[in-house]
Amino acid sequence: MANITFSSPFTKSFSHSDVTVGTSASQILAPTTNAHDKRIMLVIQNKSDTAVIQVIFAASGSVGLELQPNQSATLENYNGAVQAISDTAGTTVHIAQALV
Repeated sequence: MANITFSSPFTKSFSHSDVTVGTSASQILAPTTNAHDKRIMLVIQNKSDTAVIQVIFAASGSVGLELQPNQSATLENYNGAVQAISDTAGTTVHIAQALV
């Protein structure tokens, strides 16, 4: 697994969750709704050893950033919806986010 490095004076902690993604696009993270909450760091990790997932940074769509098995993506200052779709049913995806 790759090391993830970041630096932000505003990050106090991350919240972590695992979600299961199937072969149809589904929302894995809702947009921030509170005007005072800002998502400053978002890490999405494909925890599968075999499945390929697509991460869609929009409320709808079916094509996005492709993550190979055990690969992750990091995004800063994104407060919108995130969807994901896998080529294999029952794929575990890990989400870590920091809010301020």
